[in-house]
Amino acid sequence: MIKILLAIALLCGAVFVGPRLADSQGFVHIATEGFIIETSLTTAIIITFVTFLVLHVLVNIINSSIKLPGSASRWFGNRRSKKQMTLQNEAFMAYEEGAYNRALALINKSGDRDSLPANCLLLGAKCAFKAGDLNSCRSFIEQAEKAPDSSEIACRLLRARLNMQIGNINAAIENIESVKQDSYSRAITTRLLYECYKSSGNYDKLQELLPTLKKLDIVDDQEASLINMQAARARLSGSATVEELDSLVSGMARAERHDPVVMAPVLTRMVKLGDTEKSGKYALDILRHNPAPEFLDSISRWSAAVPAVLNELSAQTKGNAIGSQTNVPLLKALANMEMKSDRLAEAKEHLKQALDVTKDRDLYLLAAELNERLDRYEEASKFFALALKQ
Repeated sequence: MIKILLAIALLCGAVFVGPRLADSQGFVHIATEGFIIETSLTTAIIITFVTFLVLHVLVNIINSSIKLPGSASRWFGNRRSKKQMTLQNEAFMAYEEGAYNRALALINKSGDRDSLPANCLLLGAKCAFKAGDLNSCRSFIEQAEKAPDSSEIACRLLRARLNMQIGNINAAIENIESVKQDSYSRAITTRLLYECYKSSGNYDKLQELLPTLKKLDIVDDQEASLINMQAARARLSGSATVEELDSLVSGMARAERHDPVVMAPVLTRMVKLGDTEKSGKYALDILRHNPAPEFLDSISRWSAAVPAVLNELSAQTKGNAIGSQTNVPLLKALANMEMKSDRLAEAKEHLKQALDVTKDRDLYLLAAELNERLDRYEEASKFFALALKQ
């Protein structure tokens, strides 16, 4: 807009000044050494303007000539960058195809490691690991950690995953712990910790992690129950006395004390150590709220009678008698408690009911024990032989 206004102003000026210059164009006299130049003012202005244009064109031509090496350099640089990008893309495709050595060769061919972007360096680390070159893998990761476009979290998580694959669980956990507080990678770090602790059999740590695992839907209720059971068994192995065992149960959460899978091995050990009173108390809570088959099976292997449990099982068996389906685990548990209480006739009847429905190793072992108690050794041997075949 400004240029248009200037052009209009110049045009108006020319219209106004032109007629006046037509009659009197002025006079220019230039004298230098032995030369004298005389011309009209109009001609001098035109010559000056044309000279300016010619000089302007010459200067642009010279500048363009000077810049030619720089343009050529940029062209070669762009060509090199495109070639590097092509090689790097081919490397990513080769990695996905499982051609790890080829992918590694393409990355090395695409440029010096100092100039490679962080994503290519991390890819190089994974390729080198797959190819079995651990030194090169370590070098790639160290270079990636120094790259300006790198991510410490990505490098640490890659180190953790690779250490897990070679069984170096402690190093993996150390790398995960250093970044696990980051909010957007919490699900990934929690899953990796879960895999590390599970691989190393550290069920105490898994149990500490359990609330987060359930919140992030990494484990379901069945897996959570199994973790609690394994943690209890791990702690159980270090409990040599009744006092230590009682302290273990007291330290459990309420949900754990009511979980039949968790409490089954604990109460079996408690009965074996002779604490039938407390074991009966804990068992009654479970039997009245959640008499799971797994828990009843554990009672069928208890080494001593627990009167409170025997009474509860008897009551439940009477209630089950009116049902259309026989509860075999309940009969097995009751038969064992009756044998341990010297109520052999009742134990025999309940074992017969269970054996009429199904036959398994535990039932054969109970039948063998019962026949030994009845001094029927030939029958006991038969049942032992049947148990061995299962």
